[in-house]
Amino acid sequence: MRSRDPILNHDRREAIIQAAGRCFVRDGFSATSMKSICAEVGMSPGTLYHYFASKSDIVAGIIRREEAVVADLFGELDKSGDVITGLFMVIDLIAQGVTDEELVLHAEIAAEILRNPSLREQARRAEAAASQKLAVRLEQAQAAGAVDAGLDSEAAAAVINALIDGLIWRASLHDRAAIVSLLPNLKQAIARMLIDPEAADRCA
Repeated sequence: MRSRDPILNHDRREAIIQAAGRCFVRDGFSATSMKSICAEVGMSPGTLYHYFASKSDIVAGIIRREEAVVADLFGELDKSGDVITGLFMVIDLIAQGVTDEELVLHAEIAAEILRNPSLREQARRAEAAASQKLAVRLEQAQAAGAVDAGLDSEAAAAVINALIDGLIWRASLHDRAAIVSLLPNLKQAIARMLIDPEAADRCA
């Protein structure tokens, strides 16, 4: 009888996702087989297929895990006294926490998402949800007078997400230092978009 222990099930799913990620980074998504993932995680095919039906299903699991990471980052943002300081703190956490392996995995997963309509739609929904959450926080800051009242909050949220995604992609092409070196400029660009240029210069 299969275990119905939710903690055990979560741990096994996470172990499979991590093992698959190592395989994708080492061998590439296309060259990785479910058999090689089984070997990496030390699990029989029958057990693995109980949790994930395919590599694409594993990628879907990675997208869901990233949604949980984003939720945690919003939690950190909300701890701050204002949205701009919170955004800068989140950007620093991303820059400090990302590893070279995660950058390679990000590129591999992004390529597969573009090839798979179902995964692409799932990723779009996740991105839209994150942008909406940020837009809500920008609107709250507008009501408090901390952000330009004439700003289009939804467009600004989408641009901020695009800037962060672009920074990660640049790091994928170069290295983690590419993120760190551009952080001051990125923060200044965000501040200038959200508030007046003089205040932005004081934040940089």
